[in-house]
Amino acid sequence: MDNTKRNRIQYAVLILFSFLAVIIGNRIACRNARIFSPETGEVAETYLVKVDSILSVNEEKTSYGGATDITQTTIKFSGTVLFGERKGDSMIVTQIYDDMSTTNIAAVEKGDWIYAYIPAEGLEATAGNFFRIKELAVLFVILVAFLILFARLKGVASVLSLGLTVAAVFFVFVPAILSGYNVYFWALLVCAYAIIITPPYIGGFNKKSLASILGSVSGVALAGVLTLVLNAMMKITGFASEEDMFVVSILTEPIDLKAVTFAAIIIGALGSTLDVSMSIATSVWEMHDSTGNTDFRSLLDSGFNIGRDILGTQISTLILAYIGTSLCTVLLLVAYQTTILELLNLEQVIIQIEDMLVGAATIILTIPFTALISAMMLSRKKEPETEFVIDGSGPQKTGKDIQN
Repeated sequence: MDNTKRNRIQYAVLILFSFLAVIIGNRIACRNARIFSPETGEVAETYLVKVDSILSVNEEKTSYGGATDITQTTIKFSGTVLFGERKGDSMIVTQIYDDMSTTNIAAVEKGDWIYAYIPAEGLEATAGNFFRIKELAVLFVILVAFLILFARLKGVASVLSLGLTVAAVFFVFVPAILSGYNVYFWALLVCAYAIIITPPYIGGFNKKSLASILGSVSGVALAGVLTLVLNAMMKITGFASEEDMFVVSILTEPIDLKAVTFAAIIIGALGSTLDVSMSIATSVWEMHDSTGNTDFRSLLDSGFNIGRDILGTQISTLILAYIGTSLCTVLLLVAYQTTILELLNLEQVIIQIEDMLVGAATIILTIPFTALISAMMLSRKKEPETEFVIDGSGPQKTGKDIQN
């Protein structure tokens, strides 16, 4: 069997395994899960409508004395239902917001897509959230197209592996938590799944992918151990925000928020671990293929040198990403805390710092470990060359070994 045919069979088996794992995992995880089940009486019907025209805009100002004036805006508009049994029907929807308690609501305009809710039969529809995903979907399609154009089949493989990993998190891990299953076990299971499928999709079925897998395992293992130890030493409870109070009471049996914190940290570390392990493995393999070098020390030094450059940029990217995503929280906490030490010791902040430091630690370990494994796989013992001399009786060995 030639290599091309073997690779096609291997990829076919990997794709089949990847999809079956997500499908079977989803069925198991969803057995007892509470998913998309709002409290009774909240919303009777939900529709996605496209705004056809604005019928009226009314503003009513209410004064509460002093400098406190609140303006409430009521907008009535007609819209066409885009999906479902009532697709194509027209309905009148009311949007209400004010400039104090609902400042996060923008005024509806013609052409917008927006959700309309009908609380009960006979009541008029009220406007909800804007349908924003379509803009991101367009950007996503453009990015995927450029990725495939640049990386070709590897681009397709990258998108597929990323999609399957995200699917494992949202369609397996999240339902497993909402079914009351052990959070630690399912977090490690999802991480193992991502580690097993991602390197072969990107690098193929070879020793390079195996080196990346082993490097990723070392990084995630360190992340798990560090998180467990730090959470115990710092007495982390998992109650870091107001949302956590609601999460813990979703099920009859309280959800273990310490386990959820553990899962969040190791899944966050997983992405950077997979990234650097594949980068280092690929770099060492490229060095070997381009130079033919099989010396262990030389290959290891190359992996370390490349890893040092990757290390600085990866840790910077990791920390800046966490700061960027929590900027509003930082502003709020800085404004209302008395001292910087009190701010840094809030559990909400401590968990974010722990997340950053554990992620950085996994990168620091993954790089040398992957370089070491790659160098060991590619290195060979030097074969001594025997020098020949020619005399009258023909070529004879001198017994002198010449090292390459």
